[in-house]
Amino acid sequence: MKKFLAKSFAIPLALALAAPGFAQAKTRAAKAAPTEKTYYGDISDSMCGAKHKMPGSPAECTAACVKAGSKYVFVRQGKVWEISNQEFADLAKLAGEHVRLKGTRSADGKSITISELAKSTPRKRAAKKVA
Repeated sequence: MKKFLAKSFAIPLALALAAPGFAQAKTRAAKAAPTEKTYYGDISDSMCGAKHKMPGSPAECTAACVKAGSKYVFVRQGKVWEISNQEFADLAKLAGEHVRLKGTRSADGKSITISELAKSTPRKRAAKKVA
């Protein structure tokens, strides 16, 4: 009888202590799951990245580099992400332009899959006030 009572208290106690761990693991998995977000940045090529090396406009440079075998990339605040779906319809049209991109980043954070792409105007940063 004592063994039965000990087990009847031990099992619920073990489950109660393990429950927060399961909830925390579920929360971590939810945070790690990729979600679609909107980003603002530039469409460039993998050869040039954030800084275009050819003379002329960024659009001309990107088009020439892609024609030479480079791949399209998305540049945001100096960080370069590979574009997973290179065949996306508007990439060639918006090469070298500032865009609003709606997409999902990969789990490793090195690439992005585009779902929507539209031209955007770069936002000017406000000047810092000097006191």
